[in-house]
Amino acid sequence: MQKQRNVVAGVDMGATHIRFCLRTAEGETLHCEKKRTVEVIASGVMAGIVGMLDEQLRHFNARCHGLVMGFPALVSKDKRTIISTPNLPLTAEALHGLASKLEDALNCPVEFSRDVNLQLSWDVMENRLTQQQVLGVYLGTGMGFAVWMNGAPWTGAHGVAGELGHIPLGDMTQHCACGNLGCLETVCSGLTLKRWYEQQPRNYALSNLFVHAGNVPFVQSLLENAARAMATSINLFDPDAVILGGGVMDMPAFPHETLIAMTQTYLRRPLPHQAVRFIAASSSDFNGAQGAAIFAHHRFLSQSDTALR
Repeated sequence: MQKQRNVVAGVDMGATHIRFCLRTAEGETLHCEKKRTVEVIASGVMAGIVGMLDEQLRHFNARCHGLVMGFPALVSKDKRTIISTPNLPLTAEALHGLASKLEDALNCPVEFSRDVNLQLSWDVMENRLTQQQVLGVYLGTGMGFAVWMNGAPWTGAHGVAGELGHIPLGDMTQHCACGNLGCLETVCSGLTLKRWYEQQPRNYALSNLFVHAGNVPFVQSLLENAARAMATSINLFDPDAVILGGGVMDMPAFPHETLIAMTQTYLRRPLPHQAVRFIAASSSDFNGAQGAAIFAHHRFLSQSDTALR
């Protein structure tokens, strides 16, 4: 009989897709898988996650020693409480006690995290930046942002640091998904682009927006808003590097160099203007899930006390 593997699991739960990753005790990625979120949670978020993981664990004859799960949400400093999920179809009832329910069903410890912190952790490790100060800007459905400081993601006093998308520098006539008026995401996000695209018939797909409409005033305004927000964060934190990624920045013909040049216009001189580096995030469906699995490995399987603990 084949010896049972010891693994940890990472889950990256998005509004459209949910991604799973198993990582072995030896630190190797064993399996990654992506499914539509609505299909996985059709019978409930807890049942869906447990069913998906149980299927994978049986297939690989593996025992799970820990799960780290990322949400596009506010996650409390206790790493067990989901405070707010504006972009996910989850009720407060479904989220109540979810960590404990998952632990009971999977018979292993469970922790939650903001998904963007997991994404940044992956990019920091891939670029060997663990000992540097790094900002992550991920322009996707929202304006994702995270801070890597002192060898780990900086989460603040209550676990909710890094909400650049919710600074009050947006359209003050619009409510953000978070409930506030005028958040940055009302003028700078994938949702903002989608609303503009759907205002009238277009002869191109949304995914090709920058190919056909990269120079229109609305898109230029969105880039300007992104640049000012990025420059503000760089001037505040004085990082060694800024990681740029996310679904919008992965779209064909996205003007990366233009965005960087706009941002540099607003940077404090001579520093950080002369020193900060801009690095493109690796483009993979599974970076967030693999980042979660790496966290789980160091948290639950590694014998050493690492910076990720």
